[in-house]
Amino acid sequence: MDLEMDFVVHCQHGLHIRPCASLVKICSSDPKVEVLIKNVSENTIYIDGKSMMQVSSLRASCGHKLHFIFKGENPKPLAEKVADFFSRLD
Repeated sequence: MDLEMDFVVHCQHGLHIRPCASLVKICSSDPKVEVLIKNVSENTIYIDGKSMMQVSSLRASCGHKLHFIFKGENPKPLAEKVADFFSRLD
């Protein structure tokens, strides 16, 4: 089952190293779910949400829209954790 969600980066400094690390940690918390992320605002390719190097390469600045695809047997709990992360990011 695939689950797709969009999030807008509201953090003034964008996804710099610390929030990138937190996001990767969340995405890596479920080994059964694949996480793909695309920076829609920069028209990037989809990257692996469990790779610090790839997530930081998104260059996600404040106001950028990110598209997530969660692939796996039960992706909803992980998607909810990512949604919570973005709701608290400032």
